[in-house]
Amino acid sequence: MTFRHCIAPDDAALSNGETTALDQPASALSRASALGIAVTLDTEQLELIGAIIQAARPAIQQDGGDIELVAITGDVVRVRLTGACAHCALAGQTLGGIRRQIVGKLGVPLRVLPAPLD
Repeated sequence: MTFRHCIAPDDAALSNGETTALDQPASALSRASALGIAVTLDTEQLELIGAIIQAARPAIQQDGGDIELVAITGDVVRVRLTGACAHCALAGQTLGGIRRQIVGKLGVPLRVLPAPLD
């Protein structure tokens, strides 16, 4: 999957008000997270998150930007967008694509949010 920030999100509410299957919890872990119960990630899951972000870098760099994993705290993955992506109005689409990849691989809903610029 290419993470270009011009791709529309596929998990947004549909124009008729319906939602896609991605809006529904996929497992007991994801339901727990949705209820505010702490989700603990193991080392393998943390490495997978890092690998997904690394895999997205070439496409983001091709658009003149870059992405860096900053921190993972609870169900929040913080990344830093730099270059052309730092102030792009469509950077949220890039983060949404990465979030969908992470959730698809882990089966646990996580939020991917931008870290503050230095």
